[in-house]
Parts: sequence; C-alpha cells; structure tokens
Amino acid sequence: MSLLSPDDPSPFRIENPNGRAPILLVSDHDSNRIPAGLKQLGLPDDELARHIAYDPGIARIGRRLAERFDAPMIATGYSRLVVDCNRVPFTPGSIPAVSDGTTVPGNEALDDSARQVRYDALFTPYHAAITQHLDQVIAAGTRPLVVALHSFTPQLRAGGGDRPWHIGFLWGADDRATAPMIDLFARLNPDAVVGANQPYSGGSPEGYTVPVHAERRGLHNITPEFRQDLVSTPEGADIWAERFGDALAALLEQGLPG
Repeated sequence: MSLLSPDDPSPFRIENPNGRAPILLVSDHDSNRIPAGLKQLGLPDDELARHIAYDPGIARIGRRLAERFDAPMIATGYSRLVVDCNRVPFTPGSIPAVSDGTTVPGNEALDDSARQVRYDALFTPYHAAITQHLDQVIAAGTRPLVVALHSFTPQLRAGGGDRPWHIGFLWGADDRATAPMIDLFARLNPDAVVGANQPYSGGSPEGYTVPVHAERRGLHNITPEFRQDLVSTPEGADIWAERFGDALAALLEQGLPG
C-alpha cells in the first residue's frame, strides 16, 4: 500500500543542498500539506491553517537563514498531523487522533500497520535525508551545528494560559550551544521576552530529531521556538529571522564551546 500518489510531492525538500556553512537547518513541521489520498484527514481548511498542522512562519525563516549563512536546510513536505517527524514512532503524539482540542477523523482507529505505512512514506525518508547529509559532512571533516526550527502558538485552545515569550530556546541533554545563544540573543534584543526551555522542554522522551541526529553524535544543537503571531506574516518572519541570525552569527564568531 502506498501513501503517496505520483502527483504528491516528495516527503522532504532540501534547500541549498551545497551550502558551505558548518550548519544544518532542519524543519520538522514545515508544511501543512496532506497526501491527496487522505482527503485532508477529514478536516476543513481552517483547521489545517492552525498550529496543529504545521509551524507557521518557519518555512520562510528557514529560507532566510539558509540564504544568509549559506547553510543547507532539510524540511518535511507534509503536515505533522499525518505523521509528526519530531516524535518517536508509535508514541501518542506521533499520529494524534486529537490535537489541541480538534479531533482528527483520518487518524482515528488506525492500527499499527496503517501507522507503519505513514512512517515508511514520510518519516523514514525525511530522517534518512538528515542522516545521509550528516554522514557526508562529518566524513569530510565538518561537525555541523544542528539548528532545529520551530514555532509555537501564543495560546493553546485547550487552555493553559497565555505564552508571553517572544522566542524560546529548548534543550535536552546538551545545552553547550544553547546557553551562550540565550545570553547573546537577550543581550542583542533587550526588548524580547526569551524563554529557557519554554514553552516546552527539549528533554521530552517523545522528541526525536535533535536527540537522534545531534545528541547521539555529540553535535552542538540549538532549537529556537518563535511565537507564531510574530512570524506568521512575511514581514514578521523576516524580522525574527534577522534577530535570530544576528545572535547566531555572534555565537559562531565567538566560537562554539567544546
């Protein structure tokens, strides 16, 4: 059984594949596209425009950073509702039947074989592309900084209160790059409300991309979370790409810690 039809695009895309910077940008929730055969998972367009389907603003921020630093970026081609590429397979958040108060009809009552079809079609190729890139650049003598780009909703529909941070930085087992990045960003942007492991913890046991591709290899990593109401327009995304890029440039100039 095939999830993707010949008319469906690739499960991932690579921006600037020959970028020379010692950086790899990754975007786990880049797109809200649904494979045609899944018929929007039974959801209306307005639900697919919400944060439950993708990370608004991140595709543009990623492109701006790839251009500025001459860095490659690997991004998912499909919605996190089809399969969340930043969740360990078969965990509750991997293919959610309910997301922030919204029932996802196309994800209800899926058995393991139906889930495996989605992993094989979307999750596995995306992560294989990341693995292949890292294998190649490390073999060539470069140990890149992995930057995992995300955005977050200012308020969950399911409750929990306002999220005041303009940007958050997440980390799990390794904060070598994150700690100085937070300091630099706050110093360069004194007007910004900066979250440390907010609005989420980078140490979630369901998290996948950074633990597998960066932490297991001992690679420096940074995971910024941009607040979506600040980056949902092209102008806003450009402003915050520049702010983040300025801090990242300063970090690279002073050198990554050992």
